[in-house]
Amino acid sequence: MKSIRWRLVVMYLMLVFIVMLISGTFILMTLEKQEMKKAEEELKKTAVYIDEQIIKEYSDPNQFQEGFSDLFMRGNLRDIQGNILDSSGKTIASTVSTDKSLFLEYNNSTVISALSGTESFNDDDRNLDFGSSTVKQWINYAYPVTDEDSQVKYVIYVQMDSSAINESMEKIRTSIVISVLLAMILAAFMSLIFANTITEPIALLTKRAKQLAKGDLEQHIIVKSNDEIGQLTRSFNYMARELRKTVSEMSKEKNKLEIILHNMTDGILAFDDIGIVVHANSVCCDILETEKKDITLENFLDRVKVDKADIVPNIIIEVMMTSKGRFIAVNIVPYSNSSKERVDGIVVVFQDITKQKKLDDMRKQFVANVSHEVKTPLAAIMGAAETLLDGAIDDKDFAMDFLNTIMNAAKRMKVLSDDLLELSRLDSKKMQFNMTEIDLREFVHDGVKLNRIAAQNKNQKVILERTSEKPMIIYGDNNRLNQVMDNIISNSVKYSPENTEIKVSLYEENGKYCIAIEDSGMGIPKEDLSRIFERFYRVDKARSRTMGGNGLGLSIAVEIMEAHGGKIVASSEVGKGTTMVMKFNPFRK
Repeated sequence: MKSIRWRLVVMYLMLVFIVMLISGTFILMTLEKQEMKKAEEELKKTAVYIDEQIIKEYSDPNQFQEGFSDLFMRGNLRDIQGNILDSSGKTIASTVSTDKSLFLEYNNSTVISALSGTESFNDDDRNLDFGSSTVKQWINYAYPVTDEDSQVKYVIYVQMDSSAINESMEKIRTSIVISVLLAMILAAFMSLIFANTITEPIALLTKRAKQLAKGDLEQHIIVKSNDEIGQLTRSFNYMARELRKTVSEMSKEKNKLEIILHNMTDGILAFDDIGIVVHANSVCCDILETEKKDITLENFLDRVKVDKADIVPNIIIEVMMTSKGRFIAVNIVPYSNSSKERVDGIVVVFQDITKQKKLDDMRKQFVANVSHEVKTPLAAIMGAAETLLDGAIDDKDFAMDFLNTIMNAAKRMKVLSDDLLELSRLDSKKMQFNMTEIDLREFVHDGVKLNRIAAQNKNQKVILERTSEKPMIIYGDNNRLNQVMDNIISNSVKYSPENTEIKVSLYEENGKYCIAIEDSGMGIPKEDLSRIFERFYRVDKARSRTMGGNGLGLSIAVEIMEAHGGKIVASSEVGKGTTMVMKFNPFRK
């Protein structure tokens, strides 16, 4: 029984029923006791009357029956049976019958007590009615009559039929039951009214509270009384108003926080004290390569190789992980609100440090490469200088050879210094470009013509295989773009065998103007192709140094092309040659 209304009704009905039951039982028992008291007094009175009118009047016991007949004639023994028993308990006179052969024998406890000299009363003796087969309930009283020696001489045994008393008590009992039923019906009606006055406001409050819990904060209840229910209603209305204010403020703050977190470049992940995700922005999901609903604390800790036992309040754990080729710094920050020994939640910050790491690696590699590139000419200069100092300067021919060695090493260092300076200006956007309109048809013709002389030294040919018939205008610095083209063609000449051709083509593809330089040299392995534009990177380091390269030419070429909004694409096959394509955006006036 979950409803307080029905509990109130049942409790009210039970209370009324118990009160009525107790009071009715008390009344019934009192009346029954009074009736029994009256019956006992009447039986005693009758026994005394028989003693005075029969036993004391008639000295001969054989005349006792005549005495009963006289009493019947006078109507003094109505509804009462009287018997006179001798000292052995045998009936010698009775109002039941005048025929002594039909006298009944009485040996119940009442008679036995009287024969022992003690009067006795019994209100629950069930016997057959004389002359019928009906069992009646009798009220019995036995009175001993003694002689001068206090010996029991006779016993006066009188009986009263309790049917009338029982009928009267039954009527009273029926009246009480009817009264209880009427009282219960009235009590049920009154209890419903009483319960409704209490439960209806509570039911309305419950309904509105459920709507409030579901998010409908626009709740207001009319106050109809000044009692406790009315005070509760006022408190509910106040709570609803304050809740609306609080939720509105929290919603504003949450929206601000959501916007900030979702627009951060760092990933943010938060767990509560039982390991359930309470927040994960899109950057975090992208780094972990999963959806928010699939993130669990166990999977995350397994991913970053951190033991859960190591997570303690106010101790920040810093680890590194990789995702999609990126380097991610992970900071795990446990926090505690209640106790310093208990973790109430975990906030995880993911920072993409790929660019910083690559820059750091490039810086380290750059320093190592520069040191290595400078080391060789410095060693040559120092070796030549030491030899001259040891006396070779006196021999003019030896001295000239060593001075040439010093000069070549110095030139190589100057070329390296110039290239590094140029890269520095390109990186810092300090390179000045003389931007003009350039027709690529003329640009390609001039470039091929200028590089033919260098190719002839190796019995190679630089030919213009195909070109566009329509003008191809771009916007750029002619000298810098010539530098790019010369670098690519010179690399083709260097790494191609003698008696080969280097083909140059000009064409339009997918809205881009393209200059392709194709050679038939040694080619570039597939694993090296993606790295040829890195600074100081060489496919064959020993051969590159022999040919005078320092690994910066293509890096400078890429920087110049990117400054012009273009790019260089390389394709190669080992043993068959390499193709470099310079791609430009058309100039739109």
